[in-house]
Amino acid sequence: MTGRSIARYVGVGTVCAAAGVAGGIAGSSASQAHPRAGARLGRVVHADAIVATGGGRRFVRVTIDRGIVKSVSGAQLTIDEGTPRATYRTVTLTIPAGAVVRNNGSAAALSSLQPGERVGVRQGPRRTRVIASTRGGH
Repeated sequence: MTGRSIARYVGVGTVCAAAGVAGGIAGSSASQAHPRAGARLGRVVHADAIVATGGGRRFVRVTIDRGIVKSVSGAQLTIDEGTPRATYRTVTLTIPAGAVVRNNGSAAALSSLQPGERVGVRQGPRRTRVIASTRGGH
């Protein structure tokens, strides 16, 4: 794999990962914008990405966490990162007050998330998105 194809892979993966979380990555395997990215990212449970912004003049960090809701307490969301069959690790994320939270496609409060729901969290410098889903029988 050349340096150029690695950069393309990382760039596509980063864009599609961010789009996938925004579009419901908790229950999806591919984004509509780039179907091949789903094959590459469909099993991602945690990612830290440095993304170029502002015409390539600066960089920001984007973090993606995906798994099963373990508990919610105030602004603290604890998830078991992994799959329904195996846990990679358990993490507690602090979700800021202005976060966009969606549950089964509808706007929701963080407190409405229930243990056992699938969840994807994308945290960037300007906003946080939490997308939860009960689909898949979890």
